[in-house]
Amino acid sequence: MKFKFRAILADLDGTINRGNRLIPGADHVYRKLSANGFQWVFISNNAMRKASEIAQKIRFLGLPIQDSQVVTSASALFHTLSKYHRGASIMAIAEESLIAGIQDSGCTITTDPFDTAIVVVARDSRLTYEKIENAFFAIQNGALFWATNTDPTFPVPGGFVPGAGCMVAAVAAPVGRPPDRVFGKPFSDIAEIVIDQLGVPRETCLVVGDRMDTDILFARNSGFKSALVLTGATSREDLSQYTYAPDFVLESIGDIEKILPPK
Repeated sequence: MKFKFRAILADLDGTINRGNRLIPGADHVYRKLSANGFQWVFISNNAMRKASEIAQKIRFLGLPIQDSQVVTSASALFHTLSKYHRGASIMAIAEESLIAGIQDSGCTITTDPFDTAIVVVARDSRLTYEKIENAFFAIQNGALFWATNTDPTFPVPGGFVPGAGCMVAAVAAPVGRPPDRVFGKPFSDIAEIVIDQLGVPRETCLVVGDRMDTDILFARNSGFKSALVLTGATSREDLSQYTYAPDFVLESIGDIEKILPPK
């Protein structure tokens, strides 16, 4: 059975590219489906780089995408701050690029626990005990506790490094609860931005990714159909470990035409 999908919501690393190389078949299906009227959005939990920088990297690898086609956990955060919390005082455990984006969203940055409306936690390579302590006091004083994502690791050339989830855990432990809101996959905030951007019914969107605990769970939480590709973090043998399943399993993104309607 072929579903009437018209939009592809694709993960990047492990799905479209592996490091600095495109997954075989990615370029072909992107160009062919785009020419046939399919819309593509690329969704990343990476909150350290601007969407435009991520798009530039993918273009360098050979995929002719636009900046607007990339949506990140940071994009979802900035959208929410700009739309609903302009002028708020934000305490940010984050890299400078994310802090600049928060300021561009109309908010102010503070380190005062008693003048903080929202604590935002992301990956921070300069995390200190003082930052954790200030965040703890701010949340104890009534500030909201938000996170860009809870990924325990972050992919880099040659392996992985600790991700935002480690910083989130460092704050959550003394606070005694998880974040009030998480903007990255597998949570559904990004889904609302994508639906608004594409202007298509939810049932016409297909999420494609290589991770069960982020991509496929994101699809499940957001009401999308999903396709797992076996070119990244998950093998076919891993599927039995989960209580949920993708709607489709593909060897790679290059096989996606098998489940799409003919044009």
